[in-house]
Amino acid sequence: MNATFEENIKWVPFGILTLLLVVSTGYWKIEKSREAPLKPVDQISAEDMPKSAMEGKPAPAFTLPLLGGGEISLAGSSGKLVFLNIWATWCLPCREEMPSMQRLYEQMAGDKFEMIAISIDKGIEEVEAFAKELGLTFPIAFDPKQTVADQYKITGVPETYLISPDGVVMHHIIGPGEWDNPGIVSALSRAVGLKKAPDGVAEKSGPSNYQ
Repeated sequence: MNATFEENIKWVPFGILTLLLVVSTGYWKIEKSREAPLKPVDQISAEDMPKSAMEGKPAPAFTLPLLGGGEISLAGSSGKLVFLNIWATWCLPCREEMPSMQRLYEQMAGDKFEMIAISIDKGIEEVEAFAKELGLTFPIAFDPKQTVADQYKITGVPETYLISPDGVVMHHIIGPGEWDNPGIVSALSRAVGLKKAPDGVAEKSGPSNYQ
């Protein structure tokens, strides 16, 4: 793993997780059996959050079909900071966080950052209608059999993974977030070594991973 990237991003988790715990509206817990009913969980506390087995490990590779046609793979985003979100249309917290994900994507999209949203919905029609309603333009992939979701050991939706340019899961965030919060955007900008933070976000100084 690139040491400079790790140094740049290691300060991200406290700010992100603190923010999520404050603004979180809950998430939908998926029982391991996949047969039990889904349970809404509100205001997840740090003590209640399951410990992630993914952080610090290589992100599982995947290739999935995309909304609008074609495929997307994790390998295709090699060299970028990847914001990977696993979600579903029937998940209310997912709906609540999606607009902020779109705004984050509009600010950060480029050759150093990629956003991939993986839907675990069974039908494509619901996802198409959802994306159109909310005006989503970031890549949306389909995982109806939850194969990739299982590889990433999700416990519910939404769950988000920050994957380093060399393919390591740096952070696993459980529950929704206000992803275009200036602190988060500034942290991610610094992590990818942007010289200038996106408009409206205070610039952070520090070493760049891409100088």
